[in-house]
Amino acid sequence: MVAVLGGAPDSLAAQLHGQHWDVTPETTRPTVGDTVTLAFRVRLDERDLLFDTVPQPALTPPDWIRILSIDKLQRQPDRIFVGRARMAFYRPGKQAVPVFQLPFMRSVKGLSRGTLSSDSATVEVIPVLTAGSSATLRDIKEPRSSRGSAPLELLLGLAALAAAGWLAWRARRHGPAEAIAVAVGPAPPPPPPDPYHRALARLAEIEAERWAARDVARHYAEITDAVRDYLEAYGVPARERTTSELRWVLPPALLAGDGARRFGTVFDAADLVKFARSRPDAGAAAEFLGESRALLAGWREATWAVEGTDAIR
Repeated sequence: MVAVLGGAPDSLAAQLHGQHWDVTPETTRPTVGDTVTLAFRVRLDERDLLFDTVPQPALTPPDWIRILSIDKLQRQPDRIFVGRARMAFYRPGKQAVPVFQLPFMRSVKGLSRGTLSSDSATVEVIPVLTAGSSATLRDIKEPRSSRGSAPLELLLGLAALAAAGWLAWRARRHGPAEAIAVAVGPAPPPPPPDPYHRALARLAEIEAERWAARDVARHYAEITDAVRDYLEAYGVPARERTTSELRWVLPPALLAGDGARRFGTVFDAADLVKFARSRPDAGAAAEFLGESRALLAGWREATWAVEGTDAIR
């Protein structure tokens, strides 16, 4: 049977106050070679900002563990990130699930970059052999590439090559009119845009909708929401914060250099429109859109700069 055991205390060493990363195997009775799905549930502190949402193993797994896939974490309305990883174990008995990591920053002095590690879990993999089998556990071989082909398989392969050569010769002889149709599967969907390009696309939509001429207050509100959504994608609770509260919880790297001025230019102007009922003209509204794009670009550059520093272990 499969038993999910408690996480080892040492795995919490890289977790700070307000953080927790649960790892729960979903398969109840895996055998050797079965796919085991791990459910991730990551809780971050409200001051944390993720640099990447695809977990990576902390160490290279041993040969008897294969990581098949790792999904991108998805942020839930309660600011909890969830995701899955799939792996297979090729040795029976109690096996430790690999520890995964995520890079993050926290808006406190001295923590421009840190590494969040997952809790560890253990699964007990049952062997493929039955209790009455005369074979021993030593007969179970780990996966390896084939070093040769059986005679029948070799003959079939030669026949397939000969058929392919004949079809190619026939197509060249008769020209394009008798070309052999080859079924091609659908192309894989393109990857989803990252938060930065998603925010830029939203700003372009707002500009195309011409809210500056139709309803300038909505123009400012829509742009500010797009900027706040960019922060939300990285775990910063921007939607429910006032400008003053947001300035306090932002990571210091996003306010360094010209970042503080750009932040004030965008959010202070938006507050004047929202609360003081200021109604800027079309020129000011267009300038506000440009300042918002510059603010997003500055945040992206600051994130890249932080990723280039040494990680805090």
